[in-house]
Amino acid sequence: MTPIELAPDYYLHNFRRLLDTVDQRYQDLLSDDESHWVTQFRRLTAQAQMLYVRLLSRKGEFFRLAKLNYPEIGALGPAAQALADLGLIEWHQDAWPTDQIASLFTKPELLSRFPALSPFKQARKPQLLEALAALEPTPEDFGDNILRICHQQHLSTFLLLFFGNRHQDLSQFVLTDLGLHQFENYPVDRDSRLFTERQQIEQWLMLSDLSDQYWQAKDRKDPEPIPALAHQLPAAFSWLPLERRRQKLINLIARDLERTEHFDTALALFRQSELPPSRERQARMLDKLGDPASALALARQMRLAPHNEEEADVAARLEKKLCCQLNHPFEPVAEPDITESHLQLAPTGQRVELAVAEYYTAQGWQVFYTENSLLCGLFGLAFWDIIFAPVPGAFLNPYQRAPRDMFQPDFTQQRQVQIQQRLHDITQGRWQHWHRVYGEKYGLSNDWVNWPLLPPELLTLSTACFSGPLLARLFERILFDPRSNRAGLPDLILFRSGQYLWVEVKGPGDKLQSNQIRWLKTFAELNVPARVDYVRWNNDADEPDQA
Repeated sequence: MTPIELAPDYYLHNFRRLLDTVDQRYQDLLSDDESHWVTQFRRLTAQAQMLYVRLLSRKGEFFRLAKLNYPEIGALGPAAQALADLGLIEWHQDAWPTDQIASLFTKPELLSRFPALSPFKQARKPQLLEALAALEPTPEDFGDNILRICHQQHLSTFLLLFFGNRHQDLSQFVLTDLGLHQFENYPVDRDSRLFTERQQIEQWLMLSDLSDQYWQAKDRKDPEPIPALAHQLPAAFSWLPLERRRQKLINLIARDLERTEHFDTALALFRQSELPPSRERQARMLDKLGDPASALALARQMRLAPHNEEEADVAARLEKKLCCQLNHPFEPVAEPDITESHLQLAPTGQRVELAVAEYYTAQGWQVFYTENSLLCGLFGLAFWDIIFAPVPGAFLNPYQRAPRDMFQPDFTQQRQVQIQQRLHDITQGRWQHWHRVYGEKYGLSNDWVNWPLLPPELLTLSTACFSGPLLARLFERILFDPRSNRAGLPDLILFRSGQYLWVEVKGPGDKLQSNQIRWLKTFAELNVPARVDYVRWNNDADEPDQA
């Protein structure tokens, strides 16, 4: 395959696409400053536009013109002056912080420009910068044309409006242009935009700033700002997407306050959040504060109506512990046994999963090392048209692997009729379009389908072995908690003579994780052939167990 070569000004075309799309979809919600920014940019020559986009794409806000090198632009001086004329950059300003300007220069460069620093020739750069600050130099004293880019905050806003999130950026355009990412074709228009009021944008940005402050404190391992952030949290929002983001931040801040034993503040915050693990943390703190009865009541609420798989597990453990503590009767739910096997294999230097795969291959099984990719892939194929259905607000940009609500309760709630019909058709054997969907959609990005780990042969074998009713039950479990249940599936799937076997592999010292235990229990309840193989290495291995 011939590599795709990008045009020298590819980034300018991508930036124009960003501006044009946002201007078209959100023109009525843009601030005057943002609209003026777009107007000024469009007045620039192509060369000046390219320089501005290059500067926006770099870290920092101060730059030395002489250190910039963009051959595709040509002479940078005229382009930079055009930006300055329209207020998109500014030249030397006395108010600029000396330390940030000095950071653009090496130590030898500073010594050569400021002879007064010669006594500090042997000093480290931090000490050199202290001495430089005492000289109170102006930007002109550094002897270079230094510029500062203006209006960087508008790019953050436009990226949010275009993508509907903060983790995608202009690099997404490049990955698509290079053919590395291909996406489903779904409608993206003004009617499907995320924000409908300017206030929503402002509140989103404000909450994002608080989140940034939180993570910066975490990166510095500095707990001191966390209590202050708790007091800066806004009141509940009526708009669900924003309220969900607020509750996620509440959970983070409240958990840190709990760790530092600010229990009253942490409890008050967690009570504002419906998202897990809010109820769990409340129950644990209530118990710690001497109120096990209230903790037990909360644990029982969780068990009767869990928000996700993890909360259901936690509720069972908490209820058992608290019942014992309060001398209340507790009847544990009978759970199926998980089949185990112990293999003694000679070490081969490869991953333990591959060693076990070789062992089963020698026993006549056809083995695929898929982890989560098989069942998730089948789910993605079976529900492809429903996943990518044009539900309002689900798709905000052309570069989505799934709808925005894929891992939220809204996904099932907003598509309830279509999902139930599909599950019914799979149960009855009326939906058998695995290979048609596979062929039509191969290579397109889907959060559920890992194409390299789902070859056509595996698709044929698995759909021949798995009955419709079984697949429907497994898919129902995925739909209850898509985020948790897309993981924890066994490492290997084996086929032989029309039979199949799931195998979870555990090397020496390795233990089952909670999500793995949940899936193995589900398989046992549904009589799905599955087991855990515990491997022990032995240089003089005895004859291994027979499958």
